[in-house]
Amino acid sequence: MPPRLAADSVPALCAALGAQLRARGAALAREVRDYPTPIARCDDQLTGLLERRARVFAAADRLEALAARGAIDDSAAALAALEACAAGLAPCDLDAPFAARFGAALDALRAQWCARPGHCGPADAWANDGGCAA
Repeated sequence: MPPRLAADSVPALCAALGAQLRARGAALAREVRDYPTPIARCDDQLTGLLERRARVFAAADRLEALAARGAIDDSAAALAALEACAAGLAPCDLDAPFAARFGAALDALRAQWCARPGHCGPADAWANDGGCAA
């Protein structure tokens, strides 16, 4: 069984997701490049492959933009941005074992945020009971 991802910080999860996106993006780019020809206009498999590649590259671009702005830290806003980035991916976009570990690590980090006294979680429904929704 693959090791668990460290759920102790947003930067660690961003780095893990970024590495996975780069690996998956490279694999999808190879698949597109090596796709057998001739290609029929109604080839749904190629269309799906192109869409998956676009989602992976878009998510990687969002993570890189966050890093470039210095927005990857242990804040609620960074956690919300990481969740938004991951939400834009389909289940087939990531390696299945990684996706399961990443989801569990993200859930654990969210639970840590919700348990912090006096802190609100990212700006959505999982903010503390009765707490503010930043």
